[in-house]
Amino acid sequence: MTAINTPTYMRLRDQVRADIVSGVWPLGSHVTLAQLSDHYQVSANPVREALLQLQGEGAVDMRMNRGAVIPMVDAKYVHDLYQLRGAIQCMLARDAARLASSDQIAEMMALCAAYESVAQTSDVGACVEANRRLHVFIDGIGDNQMAVDLLRGRFSLVDAYRRAAGYGVNRLDVVIKQHRNLAAAIASKDEEKAAMASLEHTNSARLDLNKMLDQNA
Repeated sequence: MTAINTPTYMRLRDQVRADIVSGVWPLGSHVTLAQLSDHYQVSANPVREALLQLQGEGAVDMRMNRGAVIPMVDAKYVHDLYQLRGAIQCMLARDAARLASSDQIAEMMALCAAYESVAQTSDVGACVEANRRLHVFIDGIGDNQMAVDLLRGRFSLVDAYRRAAGYGVNRLDVVIKQHRNLAAAIASKDEEKAAMASLEHTNSARLDLNKMLDQNA
């Protein structure tokens, strides 16, 4: 949750990012400064600053004096992102296994259970949110904010695509199993198993996304 004393443009950045995920601003759409100012009831300056921040995250592409475009997710985007994700999250999973406190392990297990509960409902939007909460938490245990920031905005675009396209057949059952393996490795302080579980999960997600992209081509 964003603190109440956070600058307007940072609160706006977080809201726009969340609204991209929820589909308020669809992938591929063009949004102007005036449109965003009117929608969020703020002046153009914080809108411009928020967009610049989101551009730095890879969540939008700025257009000179014309607002921004929400990038599309395609096969090339998935390939590049998941290569980056595989490297970064392997590192973070290994660090999480080394650094996790008992309280953090308990919270991680609770987030895994929350995801499993939501997955039983097949509510895609709720699954996307629960999955992101779990991974953000695990990544955070690794205590490398620079690495986390490299993925944040780009994951917003993938989450937006997931909400629109859904998951492949039996994907949610596979995710539950992979989450359990990752969490168990971190809880047992096994750094190599945690890294391998993270990489397996990343590769599996990439393959599922590619199938969804092919189906929706």
